[in-house]
Amino acid sequence: MNSKLPIQEFIQINTFTGADNRSRDGLVDSAMRRLFAIYNACRLLLAIALLSLLIIPNSSELISQIDRTVFVAGSSILLLSALIIAGRIGRRVYASQTHIFGLILFDITVIAMIVGATGGIISGFSVLYLINVFAAAAMIRERTLATVIAAIAVLAVLMDTAWMVSRSEATVNMLLSAGLLGSLLFALSLLVQVMTSRLAEAEADAFNAKATVEALQRLNEQIIIHMETGILLSDNAGTAICINDAAQTLLGLAEGERIHLLNISADLANQYQEWCETSTDLPEPFRIAEEGPTMVASFVALSETANQSNLIFIEDYTPVTQFAQSLKLNSLSKLTASIAHEIRNPLGAISHAAQLLTESSTVDAADGILCDILVSNSRRVSDIIDNVSEVSRRQAPKPKDILLSSWLPTYVEEYRSLQQQRCDIVISDLEATDIAISIDTEHLKRTLSNLLDNALRHSIEDGDCSRIRLDTSLDKLGNHVHLDIVDFGLGVAEYNLTRLFEPFFTTSKHGSGLGLYLCKELCEINGARLTYRRTQVGESAFRITFDRVSTLL
Repeated sequence: MNSKLPIQEFIQINTFTGADNRSRDGLVDSAMRRLFAIYNACRLLLAIALLSLLIIPNSSELISQIDRTVFVAGSSILLLSALIIAGRIGRRVYASQTHIFGLILFDITVIAMIVGATGGIISGFSVLYLINVFAAAAMIRERTLATVIAAIAVLAVLMDTAWMVSRSEATVNMLLSAGLLGSLLFALSLLVQVMTSRLAEAEADAFNAKATVEALQRLNEQIIIHMETGILLSDNAGTAICINDAAQTLLGLAEGERIHLLNISADLANQYQEWCETSTDLPEPFRIAEEGPTMVASFVALSETANQSNLIFIEDYTPVTQFAQSLKLNSLSKLTASIAHEIRNPLGAISHAAQLLTESSTVDAADGILCDILVSNSRRVSDIIDNVSEVSRRQAPKPKDILLSSWLPTYVEEYRSLQQQRCDIVISDLEATDIAISIDTEHLKRTLSNLLDNALRHSIEDGDCSRIRLDTSLDKLGNHVHLDIVDFGLGVAEYNLTRLFEPFFTTSKHGSGLGLYLCKELCEINGARLTYRRTQVGESAFRITFDRVSTLL
């Protein structure tokens, strides 16, 4: 059995559940209750009107002949039954088709009494049968029973007229009028039955359409709530009207907040404004905060009409960046492996030859200096090859959850024990005491080792003691953990910030320019981010931003 259902079949299955069937039955009962209430109100008003004919002066002159006793009896019976049915008894009557049929048959009998008491078809009261026939055709779903009511009404008209003709109270010509009235009653019954049937079908179609729309709405709501893509509904002025949960998380917004795009990101607002003016969608990655994730926006118009709202889709660009980074690293690993292999052998020969020349007795002091230059630079090139090979050999990360507050002091002690020079590494009060992060610990050790080496080196070069401070903190929303490696050097010059993490860029005479590049790569493949910043008091710091895993109690 195929477990995948088409979306339309899924909606139908979820639309016509037991609850929806109960709702539909409730809708039918509500319609029947309204029709029955209208019919009973007509019965009540008719009874009051008939009794009023006996009270209003000169109204009795409108009737050619009248049997007051029968007329009052029939009108009173109709009035009393209408009042009784208006209460709780009426609920039992309209709940059953049989009870409705019996009530209308009862009303035909009462109307026949009233018509007979007022002179039959000559008085014109025979048209009251129209009310009964109309009500039967509208409320009785079984067409046969509705037609039976019409036939009984026609028989009542014909029998009353024939009785009056037999008693010479009416002429034979009145049978033609009775026949026309009977034809009218049958035509009305059939017409109303067809109309009622069509209306019932239309009502059922409307109910099904409403149920389908509601199911689609519920489905869409669940999709929008659980999708990872952020969605904003914005007007042409750039005000976000509706924002889903994913967009609130990505953009750091409060629930239900109505905000202008400029207050979110100037880059996002500019892209949206340009799209509104040119209808050209050229998404460019942007960030809300320096340590925040890279995002990309795309825009879709809901309508071609001007001044309509538009949809803005916000997606986390980090997976795309990581995938591109993975492709780049795969290509780089193959290239660097082949280059390192080709260079290492001739480089070793050059270094060995230079060392032999240095030890030769025929080399004077000036040539010895040149040989030393050859040896030192050969070692530097060898170090570069080693770093490049390290990049090319890097394997996929094997992340695991660690508690930063317990892991970090252990690592610092291990790092300090391996240092030949004296160093002072201070861990400030951990704000992220109960926060776990997910990362490959070997990658984290290599990253921190490079950053700590770099911090110690620059602190010494700047004449300060070998001191480093490690700070941890949480962002405002608590979704990310920051680890700052703060040194006490002069820091990175402003004009070098854009190239700081480029491969082979270095300001040191002995550096390869691959240390920070390797650190950044290791962070990114683990879903973390490495940036350079200044603290609030102007200290130089490298910040690693981790995604928060959970709260460990």
